[in-house]
Amino acid sequence: MRPYFIVNPIAGGGEGAAKFEKVKQFLDSRHIEYGCSVTEKAGESTELADKAYENGERFIVAVGGDGTINEVASSLYTKNDVTMGICPFGTGNDFARVLGLSTDPDIAAETIVSGVPRPIDMGLANGRPFTNVGGLGFDVDVLINTEKYKGRFKGMLPYLLGILKSMSHLNRFPVKVTADGNTIEEKALLLAVGNGSHFGGGMAALPKASATDGLFDVCVVKGVGFFTFIKLLPLFIKGKHLGKKPVTYFKAREVRIECEKKLLQLDGELVEYAPVTFSLLPGALKIMLPAAK
Repeated sequence: MRPYFIVNPIAGGGEGAAKFEKVKQFLDSRHIEYGCSVTEKAGESTELADKAYENGERFIVAVGGDGTINEVASSLYTKNDVTMGICPFGTGNDFARVLGLSTDPDIAAETIVSGVPRPIDMGLANGRPFTNVGGLGFDVDVLINTEKYKGRFKGMLPYLLGILKSMSHLNRFPVKVTADGNTIEEKALLLAVGNGSHFGGGMAALPKASATDGLFDVCVVKGVGFFTFIKLLPLFIKGKHLGKKPVTYFKAREVRIECEKKLLQLDGELVEYAPVTFSLLPGALKIMLPAAK
């Protein structure tokens, strides 16, 4: 299959464009034909993927971070005759971790050339598609605060500063969660619903999650105090928080969340929501993965 690349040139603070040049060099050295479109504005990847499909492309590759992956997947998950590839050249690259994809441009290019298409699940939040994790509470605060630092710093530093800023003002909120007919009510600090395991630049919030098991993983962290949270956070980042008293963790096919919060993050992007229902589409999207995967 001929790869057709949708490239976000500002991914990874601009490093994504440089990495894609190495991918092109790899393909040129193998005399492999390919096509390419470059985004000029946020949200354009979905439109470009739609156009590529209409023009007959059946192997469409997202080049960028989790946001670019989300946008391309949002176009392709309804089409059963197309394969999606990923060159994970963003900053956090959380979904690449889930799928075992390398951020090294040569290895990414090799996967595009010699990988194997495999089906993965897609999530929907009030009908809006996402590939990885949806959440509210602390992770939304981290995302908002991270954006304040991205203009001044590159790499993972904005994420770290965003975490520190959010920790200084821990916000607890009442939430009602109904999962596969069972309901819990809690005053929470964080709630994550995931098709994948990592978010926020590498935090293993949902360490048992799989993008191929047909189930969401759900993690609710109760509204603990500052010092308890300080102790919990390193465990949360490493995925070692399961079984701890403030944490409730389970799997479900459908999850409904009702609370006063107005913002939800989906694959690292903020969206407004009323009560939100998460539903899963098993095996809805074919992704090119390493042959040994």
